[in-house]
Amino acid sequence: MKSCPHISKLLPRRGETGFTLAEMMVSTSIFLFIFVGTMVAIQIFGMRVVTLAQTKLVATTGARQTLNAMRDSIRAATFVYVGTYNPTNGSTFAQVPINNLQMGNALEIVYTNQASTNYLVYYQDSTQPTNLMCSITNNVVTVLAQYVTNYYCFYAEDYQTNILLNYQNNPVIHVIMNFSQWEYPMAFVGTNGVNAYDFYRLQTRISRRSK
Repeated sequence: MKSCPHISKLLPRRGETGFTLAEMMVSTSIFLFIFVGTMVAIQIFGMRVVTLAQTKLVATTGARQTLNAMRDSIRAATFVYVGTYNPTNGSTFAQVPINNLQMGNALEIVYTNQASTNYLVYYQDSTQPTNLMCSITNNVVTVLAQYVTNYYCFYAEDYQTNILLNYQNNPVIHVIMNFSQWEYPMAFVGTNGVNAYDFYRLQTRISRRSK
């Protein structure tokens, strides 16, 4: 019995395709290059975020600690006066004269009637490059915060937030600190770094406890 010729013939095999070794090596190299570049970019971005966060946290932590110290000092004081203090010439605290707006760069905390022996002065020192907020007591100066740019940090106000013109018995002390903080302490940014600063404000109002 004869078989049909068209059945007995083997069908032609289709052409088989695949990657050569050179193509595999090129593809792998491109993938590794993209992968490594992406990981490096993520790492650099993460380092930048950490640097920014550390700068802000350090600055705001110091400022909050300063406000907390002022709050406790004012509440425990016998008298509180707003005035001026210049650390460069060794001058003492000077109260703002009556009939003048009670605002200045310094705040005197008096714990007894003998202010010359029992007092604490907070003041903004604009003579230093980093614009310090300091305290002085018994001729001992303590740096509390840096980069405080505003000279008038202390205001004596009434209960309606109006700045007083006299020495009211129990004023509300309004404390304002404006900060200009360098965001990149670990590296220099750009040609002049003009846009590398972060600006923010912390403020509070505190009243002395009546005694």
